[in-house]
Amino acid sequence: MESNFISQVDLSTLYSQEIKSKGKNGIKETLNKKKPLEEQEIRNSIFLCHSHLDKTIVEKVSILFERMHVGMYIDWMDLTMPRETNHITAKTIKSRIEQCKKFIFLATYNALKSKWCNWELGLAYASRIDNDFAILPIETKSGKWLGNEYLNLYPVIKIEGRIEDIVVNHVKVFSTNGKEMEFLDWLTQ
Repeated sequence: MESNFISQVDLSTLYSQEIKSKGKNGIKETLNKKKPLEEQEIRNSIFLCHSHLDKTIVEKVSILFERMHVGMYIDWMDLTMPRETNHITAKTIKSRIEQCKKFIFLATYNALKSKWCNWELGLAYASRIDNDFAILPIETKSGKWLGNEYLNLYPVIKIEGRIEDIVVNHVKVFSTNGKEMEFLDWLTQ
């Protein structure tokens, strides 16, 4: 089966399916689980590097990972983060990147332009081995993903089949040499 990037259209389809299943209030409840995180919860999570301008995409991606029973660390859901961005924000983010089990860069147009996202990607690259982080490209509504050349240095996440039928073994991580690995295997190594 062919593996493809996830598109914004795919994510909208998944979101619509979740609304039918859980209702709008159920989705809001899932997405607004702001709480103080326990150390063990952070260590078993994936740090999701993203642009805050992509909040809608992040919400849809978090639904995708929840369906696969994968914990995500999303900074704006962390009650310990300062309300206004400052040096404590940077210190906390750096700490969370180091603490989380894995790192995923949500590669969107906004994230590629973000100073924060590029800083976080650099931190993760400097502090981890290659198979502890990956890029999750999100195609635009036109069906294209135009990433920067340097992103070709990192493993990439793709899906097989329709997003509506997604299960964890339909998600693959491709290393820079083209070697394919199931997402669950990537998570547990």
